[in-house]
Amino acid sequence: MQQPQPHGAVPPTTSNTTTMGKVQVGRPAPDFNSTAVVNGQLKEVGLTSYTSANHWLILVFFPKAWSFICPTEIRAFSARLEEFLYSRACAVVFCSTDSEYCLKAWNNTSELEGGLGGIHIPLMSDCNHGVSRDYGVLIEETGVSQRALFIIDPKGVLRGMTVNDVDVGRSVDETLRVLDALRFKDEFGEGCPIDWKKGDAGISTSTPLEGKLELNKKSWSEWARPKLHRAWSGTSQRSISSMMSQGDRTSKLLSLPPPELGLGSGCHSAVQSGQHSPLISPTSAASPLAREMDAVMLAQRMENVEASALNVGVTS
Repeated sequence: MQQPQPHGAVPPTTSNTTTMGKVQVGRPAPDFNSTAVVNGQLKEVGLTSYTSANHWLILVFFPKAWSFICPTEIRAFSARLEEFLYSRACAVVFCSTDSEYCLKAWNNTSELEGGLGGIHIPLMSDCNHGVSRDYGVLIEETGVSQRALFIIDPKGVLRGMTVNDVDVGRSVDETLRVLDALRFKDEFGEGCPIDWKKGDAGISTSTPLEGKLELNKKSWSEWARPKLHRAWSGTSQRSISSMMSQGDRTSKLLSLPPPELGLGSGCHSAVQSGQHSPLISPTSAASPLAREMDAVMLAQRMENVEASALNVGVTS
């Protein structure tokens, strides 16, 4: 048996879709012009009405009039409207897909009879679904808006947005906190950490550069020597040592012949074995640079062999 739904709730469905991706924080908020109930009268309101007055705007969407959660939010915001208007130059507008006549009747009805009892926050009608669709909060299948909140700055740029579950109301304190944080950022250019409140210190979000990258010109031997040292010390020595017995390890290490790494006969030997050094091309011709590389590699190999021999002597 299907459970009855609250009057203001959106019936659950697997196909409820919205288009929240149409609006993005940091980009211009969609413009709107619609009829609203303002102090019991029907008046036209629009986004430019607030931005031209250099006001911030909190645009609050709610699902339905004559419901349960929505009037608690509207009364709470209305009771603290002065904190938005006079302290922060911010207007608050509530919007639903109900008609302007439905909203007017709801506002003029006493609280005991399920109405709002005459609040001062504008109640904007979006009965043609244009505003809700532009802001990406219209549930097309049911024709009602999600419980969404948008913060728009005096330049008409969207600075913050939240969407709650249909049965979870918003917080006036949290809305004021986020509004204060945005105003603080605009005034001082600093970020606001977690749980930041008005009067707290901000955080600098800019990292100054410490100069430019300077590359010193080095010879090939200066560049290759530390890399060859890292490549031949460690794994290579352990591999050689593991192949020898404890008794003749020293003699075999000392009797290792110098590697033929040159690009002359050494290159010919490497080609015959089928194993080429990743640092030397087997088709390259001999050059002073290649000979210098041979000398560096030979000197480094001998140092490693001597170090291995000393290590073996100590361990044995």
